[in-house]
Amino acid sequence: DYWVDAWEIREKRNYYHRLYRDVRSRLVVSPQTNVLDIGGGDGHLMHYLGIASADILDISFSGLRIAGRRGYRALLGDLQAPFPVFENSYDFAFCFEVLEHLWRPDVTVAEARKALKPGGVLYVGQPNMRADGVHHVRRFYKKDIVSLLEGSGFLVDWIDYVPRFIVRDAIWDDIKRATSLGRKVKQCVALAISLLPRTVLTFLARYFPDRFCLLFIIKAVKPCSSEH
Repeated sequence: DYWVDAWEIREKRNYYHRLYRDVRSRLVVSPQTNVLDIGGGDGHLMHYLGIASADILDISFSGLRIAGRRGYRALLGDLQAPFPVFENSYDFAFCFEVLEHLWRPDVTVAEARKALKPGGVLYVGQPNMRADGVHHVRRFYKKDIVSLLEGSGFLVDWIDYVPRFIVRDAIWDDIKRATSLGRKVKQCVALAISLLPRTVLTFLARYFPDRFCLLFIIKAVKPCSSEH
């Protein structure tokens, strides 16, 4: 039931716009191309990006039901197993806020590469967040996600940065939930940093990514040549 009511909740929080408004223009797909959203849940990210036609691959029935009602093609599948798609069949793939939830993200990225045509593009939105071992089972620093993509045969074309400390209501929630004085002080510092202009936060994220970046946005390309 993860995706039940998620669309309405995220719309109310302006979730995707707050995170991706500065990079949205870079996440483009060509007209009349095949698009795969890996772990796309209810299809809300595709909707936000203005992509009306895409295949949504997920293991969640609740997400896929909603995606289907929104006009997307729903594909039920385990992201850590062979994808239920033909190889070399997609021009673009998206994998946003997914890999940190998986025990075998290497399998997911390898399957994404198989699904893409030579020259196909994989857009990755990778959070840089502390792992809790349950919901987020691993943390990806910049070098980790780049290593994963390049180790799977992708060429990294560019990396952009969504700054940390931009979701102020989440910081407030952390302050209220904090059970120790040290944690409260740390989150109060984060709240103070969140008052800086977004341009300053973006600068910090770009030049000190492991500390000040919330999400790495990456364009990776499947090489046309079999030599790579």
